[in-house]
Amino acid sequence: MDTRRQLSSPLVRERTIALSCQTGAGHLAPSLSTVEILTVLFRDFLRFSADEPCSESRDRFILSKGHGCYAYYIILNQLGILPDHELKTFYTDQSSLTGCLSMNPSYMIEASTGSLGHGLPIAVGMALSFKMQKRPNRVICMVGDGELQEGSNFEALQFACRYRLDNLLLIVDANGLQAMDRIADVALDAARLARLIQVYAEEAFHDIDGHNEQQLVRAMEPFFNPASPNRNFTAIYCRTVKGKGISFMEHVPKYHFRCPTEDGYRLRSEVPE
Repeated sequence: MDTRRQLSSPLVRERTIALSCQTGAGHLAPSLSTVEILTVLFRDFLRFSADEPCSESRDRFILSKGHGCYAYYIILNQLGILPDHELKTFYTDQSSLTGCLSMNPSYMIEASTGSLGHGLPIAVGMALSFKMQKRPNRVICMVGDGELQEGSNFEALQFACRYRLDNLLLIVDANGLQAMDRIADVALDAARLARLIQVYAEEAFHDIDGHNEQQLVRAMEPFFNPASPNRNFTAIYCRTVKGKGISFMEHVPKYHFRCPTEDGYRLRSEVPE
């Protein structure tokens, strides 16, 4: 059975909410903005084998905003890569899963992230290594728009542009919020940040609705299609909603780490299978 075909954004979102609510784990809101992006990436494009998650031929995915990892865990579980017992014991001493990502190649978790600004430099290094070895592996890195205030990201972008890392895909989860405030009130607003990313990616830049699967497919397809090679790394600026799926959490800064059960939210059922 092709487990990829079974991936659906509504189910991933429902299970992601359930994972947080049943454990009391925070960082649900930054996980919910990633759901459609991750679903399309793993279902339609990323090259890997669920039976051999450590295969050298796999593409590499790095979730740099490692605190927003719950939808990623759910997808890995649905693909049969992450065992059920890890989810059932999540947020306890019995699980190897942590609130921020800890590297575990057996589960296709390629790097320890959550200290922001680390994932993209790692991804750039991987992409350069594959180019030097003339290997076809692609590297995909998702960062948060708040995370882009870290200067290490722009050093990495300059490097990726200078060396024309056409095997690198940068996805920006642009939900407009960071830990304690709106990004536009702290740093660059969405329009200016998007223009800045476009300067580095040049023509391989897409500015889309990050919850629209059709737009996601159209934006990712050229990167993964060997018949339409790019001259540079690709950047997809995904405008998303932090906390999407729970109305009172959407666009509200305090829910960066607040579990909705603290405000009376209750699940309709247990984690759906």
